[in-house]
Amino acid sequence: MADNSACNPDLIIAHKFPDTTYAYTERDVAVYALGVGACGRDAVDTDELKYVYHENGQQFIKVLPTFSTLFSLRGLPQLSGVPGLRFDKRLLLHGQQYIEIHKPLPSNASILNKTAIAGFHDKGKAAILELETRSYEKESGELLTLNRTSVFLRGAGGFSDPSKPFTYSNYPVNPASAMKIPKTQPSAVFEDCTQPPQACSNNTRILSLRAFMLLSK
Repeated sequence: MADNSACNPDLIIAHKFPDTTYAYTERDVAVYALGVGACGRDAVDTDELKYVYHENGQQFIKVLPTFSTLFSLRGLPQLSGVPGLRFDKRLLLHGQQYIEIHKPLPSNASILNKTAIAGFHDKGKAAILELETRSYEKESGELLTLNRTSVFLRGAGGFSDPSKPFTYSNYPVNPASAMKIPKTQPSAVFEDCTQPPQACSNNTRILSLRAFMLLSK
């Protein structure tokens, strides 16, 4: 288990991550789309084929917005070097992922990532660390996406007063008004299901991430 006595939230919040880079090609974009189920039921489905193939050349294929979550993965192995943060990598869990798309993603690009700690919270038996990654197109300098990754660190909590647990966030929490759920019957219903290859792909990514974290120790 983690050595909670070494957790120092002031050191953790003050930590500055070095910039990282991420490069991808049209092939990476297409393989990702296939991995999450594009064209899984119909190989020539026009709504999904645009993410995999374009008749005028692969440079014209579209990129799924969730592809940008890959940009933020470069920051996770750096958690081991954060001063004041002690946790067991075997107990790390991915909590949630928030994405902002500021510009459509190009079919190939070199990305510059700037990562910072956006939040840190003592949950008693665990701690939640939030990493915010802003990804810029290296050539133009334009902001493409913002990823906010919540990492659940089991066994890393209990470093503050239980009557007033430590919590820190540097961003507004859900400033938008809550959506009102209508009481009327829906005008249309659409049912879908997860395809077997999608489930397999998700499990593979989770196992790969855990292995990557352990190997980077």
